[in-house]
Amino acid sequence: MFENLLYQEGIVDQLKQEIIGDSLAPALLFSGPPLSGKLTAALELARILCCESSKGWSCACKQCRVHRLLAHPRTILMGQRNLIPEISACAELIRHNKSYAASYLMIRSVRKLLRRFDLILRERKLAKLHSIAERLAESVESILPRNQLPEGEVTLLNSLVDDCIEMQKALPELLPIAQIRHVRHWAHHSSAKNHKTIIIDNATRMPDASKNALLKFLEEPPVDTSIILITDCKQILLPTIASRLRHYPFKTRSRAQEAEILRRVFKKEGGGGLQDFFDTWRRGSSNMAVARQFIVQANSNNRAMPREVLEIRDLEDLRVFLEALSAELRDRWKKTASPKHRRFLAEQNWIRDARFRAENLNLPIPLVLRGLYYSMGGF
Repeated sequence: MFENLLYQEGIVDQLKQEIIGDSLAPALLFSGPPLSGKLTAALELARILCCESSKGWSCACKQCRVHRLLAHPRTILMGQRNLIPEISACAELIRHNKSYAASYLMIRSVRKLLRRFDLILRERKLAKLHSIAERLAESVESILPRNQLPEGEVTLLNSLVDDCIEMQKALPELLPIAQIRHVRHWAHHSSAKNHKTIIIDNATRMPDASKNALLKFLEEPPVDTSIILITDCKQILLPTIASRLRHYPFKTRSRAQEAEILRRVFKKEGGGGLQDFFDTWRRGSSNMAVARQFIVQANSNNRAMPREVLEIRDLEDLRVFLEALSAELRDRWKKTASPKHRRFLAEQNWIRDARFRAENLNLPIPLVLRGLYYSMGGF
């Protein structure tokens, strides 16, 4: 059990004891720093709770085979997360390493995104995404471990990543109340044949109406259902929601441990941390170009923000952009013959305030960025 959750021994031991002792709580909270394995743990727990045999990662039972491919219908995955860096990194890996493990990694990364649309695609306004979702499903089938990669694999992988980018853009930034209602109805009225698991990623990213609906759901959870909330910051979760969850605090992995994960999973040598690795797939050096464009347009009284900024929907993408913006402003300040210290301090405060508003006040990221843009432009 939990063989794929690395360097979180305390969490693994606690979950194992509760599973073996049949004392697992119906509602759980996985909190901790980004990239600490929270989603991996949630998906693995969903597999274990459905397992018909040994519960080990390599179990050959039907339930585990479907779960390992993230295709089990009794698991619902919801919430905002930018999966494009992971998908892009997996695509690069499979181009150079056509192994069984690389195929699984690629499939799981794509389905971590696709499964978030299980409830969303019912909405008419997103009907145009059906064709993209169907095309992605076919692409995933072509790289299943039992299949050989087809001719023109580079084109296939590029197309797959492009389709994922389009799907990612359509993923709601804040979890809509309709999804909470759908999953609540599903949990209460679907058959009790197998255990059901509901995973809500970035659980703080939802409006008040969704929080209230979730609270009602947590007050009356079905007996055959596990609800797992994932967050990077437990402190901003509603106390009334947090009080109904059993808390599992994930620790920060060391730099050496993260380097070992990169070596084992992505065949990446040379050390380095997970955050640095995935940040290179977030826009790379283009973040600095976007930051420069943001500054130029704001200072030229152009009320229209750069298109690339309007596409930012994920907190991690926001963090990377704001860091690039801060660095660009600092560089400009150093190179100015007569730097305006008061203006520089104000700009840095505006950037810190923007991050606080998005992360702690749960304000929509486009609204936060527009406020920052208007502050810098003096509109």
